[in-house]
Amino acid sequence: MIAAGLGVELTTVQESFLHFVWNYQRYDHADLRSTQDLPIEIYKIGNHNTDAGPDFLNAKLSLAGIQWHGSVEIHVNSSDWNHHNHHLDEKYNNVILHVVWNHDVDCYRSDGEVLPVLELKNRVPIALIDRYKKLVYDPHEIPCQDQFSQVRDIDKLSMLDQMAIERLRRKSTLILDRLERNKGSWEETVYQLVAQSFGFKKNADSMLKLAEVLSHKVLLKQQTDRLDTEALLFGVAGFLDQTGLDEYAEKLTERYAYLSKKYRTGDFQMLRVEWNFLRMRPGNFPTVRLAELSAFIFAHAKFFHLILHHTSIKELRQLFEAELSPYWQVHYDFGKKSTRPHHGLGSASIDVLLINTVAPVLAAYSQYVGDELYMDRAVDLLHQLKAEKNRVIEAWQNMGMSAKTAFDSQALLELKNEFCLKKKCLSCKIGLKLISD
Repeated sequence: MIAAGLGVELTTVQESFLHFVWNYQRYDHADLRSTQDLPIEIYKIGNHNTDAGPDFLNAKLSLAGIQWHGSVEIHVNSSDWNHHNHHLDEKYNNVILHVVWNHDVDCYRSDGEVLPVLELKNRVPIALIDRYKKLVYDPHEIPCQDQFSQVRDIDKLSMLDQMAIERLRRKSTLILDRLERNKGSWEETVYQLVAQSFGFKKNADSMLKLAEVLSHKVLLKQQTDRLDTEALLFGVAGFLDQTGLDEYAEKLTERYAYLSKKYRTGDFQMLRVEWNFLRMRPGNFPTVRLAELSAFIFAHAKFFHLILHHTSIKELRQLFEAELSPYWQVHYDFGKKSTRPHHGLGSASIDVLLINTVAPVLAAYSQYVGDELYMDRAVDLLHQLKAEKNRVIEAWQNMGMSAKTAFDSQALLELKNEFCLKKKCLSCKIGLKLISD
């Protein structure tokens, strides 16, 4: 059951597949020889390297009875060695074996030594290649959706546990990058993240831009005055350029005229057109979200330490239950009254903030201080919150993969976005099971 050499087109084999074949040794080992006709014995395949340098490190093998310790490099064609300029790179002088699908040219290390080559195209089972092609070239967004039921639940759950943690760690990296740009200020960083989350899906980018140009430090100086807080937020956001709206808008405009000179915010003031109002309910308008953000800032001068020290989900929810100013309880835009009173964020919106901001911040701080306690708290928080409801989660549920908690839904989002859409089936335990079995 070995692949019929040239019968398998090279375009159907990717380097990631060869990594899988080598890592799991899924090829015919009978009479293993290099392209120079030297007998090969594999003792240790090496450790998969995800950083720069050869693909597998610390391998051990023998060539013609002589033992070698070093690295293994993998390519589709031998000539890729030269295309990637490895022949000029001294880091690759310790490569003891070049594993390729197709040997099309002899290659050399930078020290002039010829590179031993193991060609695999006649050694990989056709059935394995067919399973790989069926999965990786599936046109669906979730490539394994037609085969998903074939995988054991324990393998699926194991992958989901990994995905939820990876999502937290990936978000942690982004937060720590932002922390560095903010010169180590956690308060500034968390303020920006909270503001972004208050924009939810439609206005997240605009909210983040606002928070980046209107610093938390400036807001903190006026935090004891609700009117000043709203004047700064709505003014920099570009909502106070209109005239004759109503008495409250005029009051904010007058106050912002003074504050903008004091803090020189006019140079980076946004425009109303940068905010999305289309196909949104009035309660979700960016004006309402800005009013909610203003109420939150007015209630909590410094909220990073509150996130760290509020350990119960009830306490964390209460952080975001700040009541709106009287004007915004009965308006959804300047000069436009609401049909029903609105006092602040609803419970569902607060849970979204806890999932997308508080949990990642705890995970990032865990990585920052090297204390797993905060990561455990992030994971525990996700386990206590209900699963999100959206198109992606619904698609997984239709495949029989239900999400009961936010930990589950976050895992499924990560799996879809970072693995399924990127066709990284060979890095997924579910995909590996389908290809290997």
